[in-house]
Amino acid sequence: MKKVTECRACGSKALTPVISFSGADYVLCDPTRHARACGLLQSAQSTHDRPFEASSRHPSNRDHLRAMATEALELLSGRDCAALDIGASDGALLSYYPRWVERFGVDPSEHIDEIGAWAWSAKAAFPSGELDHAFGDKTFDIITAASVLEHVAAPRAFLAGVKARLAPDGIFALETVYAPSVLSKNAVDCFEAGLTAAYSLSVLEWIIRAEGMKVVKGSLTAKEGGSIRLFITHQDNNDLDFDPWSERLARLWDEENALALRAHQPYQSFEQRAAGVAASFAGLLNKFRERGQTVHILGADENTAALLRLAGASARAVSAIVDSHAARESDRHAQSGLAIISETESRAAEPDFLIAPARFKREMLERWRDTILLGGSMIFATPQPHVVDASNYAVEYGKTIAGNDDPGGAETLRSILAAAGGLRLVADNKKIQKSA
Repeated sequence: MKKVTECRACGSKALTPVISFSGADYVLCDPTRHARACGLLQSAQSTHDRPFEASSRHPSNRDHLRAMATEALELLSGRDCAALDIGASDGALLSYYPRWVERFGVDPSEHIDEIGAWAWSAKAAFPSGELDHAFGDKTFDIITAASVLEHVAAPRAFLAGVKARLAPDGIFALETVYAPSVLSKNAVDCFEAGLTAAYSLSVLEWIIRAEGMKVVKGSLTAKEGGSIRLFITHQDNNDLDFDPWSERLARLWDEENALALRAHQPYQSFEQRAAGVAASFAGLLNKFRERGQTVHILGADENTAALLRLAGASARAVSAIVDSHAARESDRHAQSGLAIISETESRAAEPDFLIAPARFKREMLERWRDTILLGGSMIFATPQPHVVDASNYAVEYGKTIAGNDDPGGAETLRSILAAAGGLRLVADNKKIQKSA
C-alpha cells in the first residue's frame, strides 16, 4: 500500500499523523496547518480490497437497513418510484421496499449474486463507466448507501456520481461511520479493521454542499459501532425543508464543535485510551490462558481479525473462531492458525469465555443468553474490556435496551458522551472542557 500524500476529500497536503495502531495509521487533514484543510480523519495508506459480510447476516444490521429504506420512502410520501442501493450486498435493504418500487442494486462483492430476479443488480463499483452505460439517462427517486462512504477512496467523485443519478426531487440516504461516536466508544477494532475515513458532520456537510446538494435531516445510529444517517437532496429542492429537522442538525453540529475535532487533542486522548484498552484486553486473555480456560471468538470477519491483533501475543489464549459453514470453507482466517467451528460445535465444547463484537452487544447477549446463564461468560473489548456472566447479565442487557451502550438510543452527542463517562475525547485540556 502507498502512503497518502493529500486529503481524499479536499486535496490538502496538510496531513498530520494522529493515530497509530499495529494494523493501521490515521492522519488528520489538519486545519491548524492549512486554513482550507477540511478536518477529515483518514487512513494514511491507500485503500485495499477487503471482504465484506452479507448485509442480512446480523438481525441488528437488518433493522438498520429496514429503518433507512422506510424513512427514505416516507420522505417521498410512499409514491411509485425507482430506488438504487449502492453497496447492496445481498439485497437486504432493497427487500424492505414494497413491490411497487422499482429496485436496483450495485456492489463489487460476490454477495450481489445472491439477489434474485425481483431486483436489477450489477456486480460493479459505483460510479463506473460500466454502470453509466447500463443506466443511460436513468435517474432514481431514492439512492441509498449504508456503510459505504467510509471505504470510498474518492468521496467527492462518489457524491458527484450520486448527484448525477438523483432525480430533481429525489432523496439520497447516506449512513457512514461517525467519528465522534466511534472515538467516544473507544472503537479500536473499527479502525484496526481498515476504515478509509471516519467522517464528522462538518466534513460531510462541506463535501455535500461542494457537490451541489444539502442535508435536510439527520440522526445518530448504532450501526458499525456508531454511525450518522443523513438524508440529502439537491441544493435547489426546497420541498423537504423543515425547521425541526434543521434545528436538530444545528444542535448536533454545535455539540460536535464543542469536541474540538479540528485540533489534535481528541485523537491523542483516543490513542492513549486505545492503548489502555489493548493492555486490559491482553491482560484478561493472559489470565485466562494461565488458568487453562477455553476462549472462543465469535465471527470470522475483519473486525474479529482486528480484535486478535489488538490482543497481540495474548491472542494465543483463543482456541477457535465461531462462524458459519461458509466461513469455514474460506481461507480468510487461515493466517491466524485458528480452527473455524460452528455455533453448535462451540456450544458442545462449553468454552469458559466467548469474545463478542461490541457493535453487536445486544444481539450477542440475546443469542447466547442460555450459555451465559448456565455458567459461560462473554467478553467485550470496548469501550473498556468487560465480562458479562450470570451475575451481571440482567444489568448489561438492560443497558443495551435502554441505549446506554448504543449511540442509536441517544438524542445527542452530549448524552452519548455522558453515558460513556463525560467528554473524554478532549484530552485533559481544562479550557476546552469548560467551554464544552
